[in-house]
Amino acid sequence: MDCIIAAGGRTSPEDSLYPYTQGGPKALIRMNGKTMLEMVAAACAGSCYVDGLIVAGLDEAEVAGLELPSLLTVLPDQGRLVANVKAGLQWWLDQGRPGSELLVTTGDIPLVTPAIVDAFVEQCRPFDRLVYYNLVTKETLDAKFPGSRRTFVRLRDAEVAGGDMLLVQRAVTESDESLWEALTDARKHAWRLSLLAGPLTLLRLLTHRLTVAQIEKVASRVARAPVRVLLSPYAELAMDADKANQVELLRRYLTVSRSG
Repeated sequence: MDCIIAAGGRTSPEDSLYPYTQGGPKALIRMNGKTMLEMVAAACAGSCYVDGLIVAGLDEAEVAGLELPSLLTVLPDQGRLVANVKAGLQWWLDQGRPGSELLVTTGDIPLVTPAIVDAFVEQCRPFDRLVYYNLVTKETLDAKFPGSRRTFVRLRDAEVAGGDMLLVQRAVTESDESLWEALTDARKHAWRLSLLAGPLTLLRLLTHRLTVAQIEKVASRVARAPVRVLLSPYAELAMDADKANQVELLRRYLTVSRSG
């Protein structure tokens, strides 16, 4: 299968990441000598399941000189995460790339590894759902990255944060854009997905009575096709660099890992 890496995400001066990017793409923030994009691309290319990479959201000049796998196509920024992913999907279709499944990830989870990518794909078997979405519990994330300051949603059966990797079927290209917007927003603001499902679901979310199984049913109803919501044991899938403190946490973790 191929993998789309959404790597846009330029920052404005009021953003806490601006000192790291100077307005450039977030995925090009360096972590101990390498950009986050290089690290994510290497992890995905190293997976036994990934045959090609599509980096959506950068220009050729922006990736010039980076150590990136040869099996890579670069598509220009479309201005928004969803638009970049859709551009990658359209390129995938236009090129007649083989396979029915497609992996989608962001370019700011630098601690992901080939083994984690393989494990996520295995967790999605038998590939009989339109979308496979993953959540990471607060307990899992805090155990590995205390002080991450990720945004968690309190459900009845767990506190969770959205992971940054999806597996989708080819048929997802026929889905309404509202599904993509909802899934993208749900990574940070779960209530936006619940709005599409109606006031009862929103009430359950606000009163912490919504369960993971119910989120799966809501997403399937929005998608008009089966969706699977997975609980991932890998904190790395939710440890992205959205804030300055998270960049510093990731850099410290990598420094300690290398010295150890």
